Amino acid sequence: MGAAPLLTLLGTGTPIPDPARRGPAQVVEIGDALVLIDAGSGVAQRLVEAGYGPLADQPLRPRLVRIAITHLHSDHVLGLADLLWTGWVMRWWDEPPALCGPPGTAALRDGLLAAFAEDVRVRTRGERLRREWLVPPVEEITDGWQTEGNGWRLTAFAVDHAPVEHAFGFRLDADAGAVVVSGDTRPCENLIRHAAAADLLVHEVYWREGALRLRERATSDDERARRLTIERYHTSSEEVGRVAAAAGVKRLVLSHILFRGGTPADLERDAALAYRGPITVGADLQRFVLNGAPL
Repeated sequence: MGAAPLLTLLGTGTPIPDPARRGPAQVVEIGDALVLIDAGSGVAQRLVEAGYGPLADQPLRPRLVRIAITHLHSDHVLGLADLLWTGWVMRWWDEPPALCGPPGTAALRDGLLAAFAEDVRVRTRGERLRREWLVPPVEEITDGWQTEGNGWRLTAFAVDHAPVEHAFGFRLDADAGAVVVSGDTRPCENLIRHAAAADLLVHEVYWREGALRLRERATSDDERARRLTIERYHTSSEEVGRVAAAAGVKRLVLSHILFRGGTPADLERDAALAYRGPITVGADLQRFVLNGAPL
């Protein structure tokens, strides 16, 4: 299937505003293509910082061929409009990247077009931009959905992020091996199955002890219930090690991180209770070759 992918963590943060950790997003460079998984806040700026986005009036190289959305929580799509409109106005492409995601993704695209209808009207008249350069084709995915490019295959698999009805992770396979992105999920057998023997597993996480402390200090039933709900549909620092061990992955990379007062060392220590392989607590703009070794 061709060259080994290069993965860049564009955003490792959460809905909590943090200039050091933008919204969840990661991009895989594979041959002459870029595959973006999630589009949290700041994704367009991070692409430029990563060296992929020219400042103006030049094509994006390598070409962004696919935007894959794990689920429609706001923090995973807030940067989508920015990316699409930046690529359109800056003429990064004449053909917009294909968009795939859960049921509701087409409605999201159409809603963005409706919200920016006046902008589209003015720019298509005054700047010689074409609407078809902006509007991405959409595929709404189900468990097992696949698409292929030159030397790679992308597979979607359902994860457990209830009460979110439709949530997915993605696996990108190439000759050199596989990269898996968990999306948002609690520990999930379907994820373990699809991540089996992957070279790199990028998995969301929260620090278990910090979350417990915050819940114990809550001053109202509403605050306690809200914190417990968040914990119940994510994966703790101890659970993520068990997931990686069960899947037999070669390297675990933690991202979309809820530190809850903890440190990278706290997360790594907890995950290492069950997982004996290398663990990286990810940072924005950190890069990995397919075998998991940081560049």
